[in-house]
Amino acid sequence: MLFVAPDQDPAHIDGLKSISFAEAVKVARSLGKLSTGSPGLDGLTGGGYEEGKITEVFGPSNSGKTQVAIQACVMAAARGWKSVYVDTESTFRPERLVQMAESRGMDAKAALESVFSLRARDVEAQSRVLKRMVDDPRVSLAKLVVVDTVTKNFTLEFPGRERTGRRQGALGSYLNRIAIDAYLHRRVVLLTNRVASVTRSGISQDVNVGGLTLGRFVSKSIRLAREGGLLYASLEAPATAGRRVGFKLTERGFD
Repeated sequence: MLFVAPDQDPAHIDGLKSISFAEAVKVARSLGKLSTGSPGLDGLTGGGYEEGKITEVFGPSNSGKTQVAIQACVMAAARGWKSVYVDTESTFRPERLVQMAESRGMDAKAALESVFSLRARDVEAQSRVLKRMVDDPRVSLAKLVVVDTVTKNFTLEFPGRERTGRRQGALGSYLNRIAIDAYLHRRVVLLTNRVASVTRSGISQDVNVGGLTLGRFVSKSIRLAREGGLLYASLEAPATAGRRVGFKLTERGFD
């Protein structure tokens, strides 16, 4: 595993290739999926995370978001893929990746070496990772991109209701660049996200941070929750009539 400090590059994403409409149709038809590593999650998502698209996993603290993200890296390694793990909260645990890989009978050292962990402590550094994925040969071939947590830096740098417009504008610009990169390079993108408590019609409920701005770029959105000793996942977008799947968290990850 390689830890890269992204704050040495210009904060621009250059070098994106362009394709014709016919080529775009061909790409769309050829895109595959990456298994989540869990039969339950695979069933919920229709076979796993889609290439060229963005999947969001959101929920409260201790609901398993980072576990799902690390598990995705393990499954990518099983395919021989490289992964980029953008860590905004210092939650990535290489020892957990090793445990998951070993419990699945994989070469843990090879799995660990397939992951490039990039720490992004602010919006500027988080954005510069996108340019590195184009320009840096060590990470440009990555097929999986994880951002854990995608909205954290935006929330800290643009706090309060008076800065909502600037926050959502910056987040939307960032997500647009990720979406373009994912499509052109056929990457699987997995974003973990926080929740915020809002009151609607007198009823308090948890919603994903970023709301409609994030929703415009997300292909699938998975809500995680913990109840007692079990974790639950439900597909929030596209709507699936409240279907929910329960899991246990084991050495293998979500089972």
